[in-house]
Amino acid sequence: MKFFSLDACPTLLQVGQACVRNLIQHSQCQSCVQACPVDAATLVEGKIRFDIEACINCGACQFACPTGAIEGLSLPRRHYRNGLLVMPLSTTAPSVDELLMWHVEYHIRGVELDMALNSDWVIAVAALNIRLKQLKQERWTIVPPTSTGIDNARRRWLQIDKNQSQTGSASAGVKRRRALLPDVSEYQIVLDRAQCFLCGACSRVCPEKAIRFEHESITLNHRNCTGCKSCEDICFSHAIKIDENNESTVTSLEITEITCSTCHRPFFAWSKQNTECSICQRHQFGMREA
Repeated sequence: MKFFSLDACPTLLQVGQACVRNLIQHSQCQSCVQACPVDAATLVEGKIRFDIEACINCGACQFACPTGAIEGLSLPRRHYRNGLLVMPLSTTAPSVDELLMWHVEYHIRGVELDMALNSDWVIAVAALNIRLKQLKQERWTIVPPTSTGIDNARRRWLQIDKNQSQTGSASAGVKRRRALLPDVSEYQIVLDRAQCFLCGACSRVCPEKAIRFEHESITLNHRNCTGCKSCEDICFSHAIKIDENNESTVTSLEITEITCSTCHRPFFAWSKQNTECSICQRHQFGMREA
């Protein structure tokens, strides 16, 4: 049975101001474009555009967006019962990101389906189990659909079926997923100390405060990272990179605060042996002397 229809597509589907492409000119984020199964989301002159007529309202773009910028799209509602997603199922299988939200939010642990008729769902569950293994979470199972006969007895007819399924929608967005999985990381913040000037731009641009400059250290909180890559896009020395990795949770790197011997302004350095800030090091003939 088809769960979504083109008639259900929203007419106000758009990208809001939270999109990193509205904040950073050279942002490389294409999460919604890569997640869309029907190419309804495209990149046009550096901006995300949606084809309303092509959209099937699957919600994949919302679940993939690292900043929750997709607006005007209603989340798909699904049936569930006793820890299982049950029929009727959507014609288009949900994304792995959505299934992961059902896992952590509703404690769903499997799908009731006919494997011969729902091959796309089988593939989606298999991909989910790969992700769950990486996150060290319990894997899903697939169970055959149950068929129950109708009891026409008068007394039974008026009773509520305890096995009746419920309907609901999983919360969308990587930010929400990170909040529900606080003890694991999905991304790894990799910092190249040889290239990093400790300017602090990555810390200021990060919407999740996953990078923090403190008095004597830089704290990289991989658990908070949503993979928007704003830090990677803003770094002029290309010293930072975001990888998909769930091994580390928090990394602390030692730094020191020094007063520049040339301009006499405080700056961060990797070693106390550095006497000039990175700006003064690139200037000649004492142009920045106080």
